Amino acid sequence: MQMSDKVPCPALGSGDVVQDKPRGRLDADARMAVAGHAVAHPNWDGVICLPGLRSHWVHLSAGEIVSFQSFLTARLAHALDAGERADADALADTMTRPERLAQQLDSAELGGDRDALLGHLLGAEMAAARPYWLGQQVIVMGDDGLADGYANALGAQGVPVERVGRAAMEDAGRRAL
Repeated sequence: MQMSDKVPCPALGSGDVVQDKPRGRLDADARMAVAGHAVAHPNWDGVICLPGLRSHWVHLSAGEIVSFQSFLTARLAHALDAGERADADALADTMTRPERLAQQLDSAELGGDRDALLGHLLGAEMAAARPYWLGQQVIVMGDDGLADGYANALGAQGVPVERVGRAAMEDAGRRAL
């Protein structure tokens, strides 16, 4: 049975990473991707966003996972049959008024606007993750259109964002073990 490390902990490791508040689990593959970046940039300090069925916002400092937040945005989008491209207006609207998310989703669903569904969900995540990305260097680590959506959303907020392939970083992390 593989052991889990508790934050704060070194990025380079083979098991999951857990934290108590907010309760979360960063799976071993996500940790490997973060470790790949940490090995290549040992003094880097910032946030790595890992979009996926469970997205993670990981605060990395000097090779250590300090904390993280996780979201089920993509799973909710799948359940609502949301589009593949986040509507920028919907995203901005929900970032401004995240308390209206349920109403905004209902309106988008009734209007058949699948891209607005994704925009509203991503806007809610961006609003909740704001303490992580605001004023930070941010890397969006992913190889698909979902990662594009995150990078575009951050860019629209004036956040300096870099895109990095996740598979390449996972490989780099595994080689470093």
